[in-house]
Amino acid sequence: MKTIYLSRAKSGKLSLALAAAALLAGTAAPGVLAETYTAAFTKTITMTAAHGAGVPQGEIKFTIGVPAALPGWAGDTAVLGTAGQIRDAEPTATFTGAQNSVSVPLLFDSDDFTAPGDYLFTLQEQAPGIAGLEQDSALRYIQVHVVNANPEAPDGTYRIESLTVVTADGADKTGAFTNAYTTHALTVEKQLSGNFASLRDVFTFTITLNDPHATSVTAKTGAAGADLTDDDGTEVAFVNGTATATAQIRGGEKLEVTGLPETMTYTIEESGDAAQYYTTAWDGATATPGSDKTTQTQAMESEDQTVTVTNTRNAPSPTGLLLDAAPYGAMVLAAGAGSVLLLRKRRDA
Repeated sequence: MKTIYLSRAKSGKLSLALAAAALLAGTAAPGVLAETYTAAFTKTITMTAAHGAGVPQGEIKFTIGVPAALPGWAGDTAVLGTAGQIRDAEPTATFTGAQNSVSVPLLFDSDDFTAPGDYLFTLQEQAPGIAGLEQDSALRYIQVHVVNANPEAPDGTYRIESLTVVTADGADKTGAFTNAYTTHALTVEKQLSGNFASLRDVFTFTITLNDPHATSVTAKTGAAGADLTDDDGTEVAFVNGTATATAQIRGGEKLEVTGLPETMTYTIEESGDAAQYYTTAWDGATATPGSDKTTQTQAMESEDQTVTVTNTRNAPSPTGLLLDAAPYGAMVLAAGAGSVLLLRKRRDA
């Protein structure tokens, strides 16, 4: 874990060279009392459980507290920290969707420590409030190592030499919190029915997605039964919490959108020149009253979802064709009967 320490002199003059050396060394220079000590730990969102999703955006807060007792692994120099020694009791990790790991600052005041030792504080992640993001609720400790500001001639002043984030059992000092971001897939399959349906007809589908924390999803098209896992697809970005995935497919094909967390809402609309000649039925979604070409707002669940859209087109009824042609048929029959009578009269004469 890369840790950065920022120090400033509390009294006296601090030369530029001394300040630069202290910053590069990652600690305050000997004999210099650091008023504020800043370190950082890593907060990571792992995307391994998600397919086709961008890193969600939002804030994840943490709580720094005081342990009720020292853990069993604590050494002889361990000391229980106090609330007054915590500069910021609620540090925040801010994700913008640009990267899946960010640094979270930890602030402590050196002049609040009254003796050398390893001061322990608790560190826990609060519920993130981001759909699909699993909370890393495991307890960690912050170990603040405090030493004499003047080790060769202790004068009752102290400084923070290092800060480490440790797992609850004291075994791991990587300082990382990791959350798995789990998402699901929404598939729209096109089926055709009727004796006048054509596999050459193209239908346009528009899926409108809404989620306040999502940054992107992935859209893919292919045969209805095909596995599109290895297809890179097209990234669809969210703007102000909304994204639109549009594709043209034929009968026997599908539009698949991956990267949708649970509770994300969506609507589906069918359009295109061919769609007007077909009636539309939805299986897996509810049509909007008065329009069979759009769905009502639907919500993702904790599993992949499939919506089957069946378009039906039949040829005009054969009975109707005969009725429409009846007058012309009668005229043909009448003409034929007249010809037969005329031939008979000629033969008799």
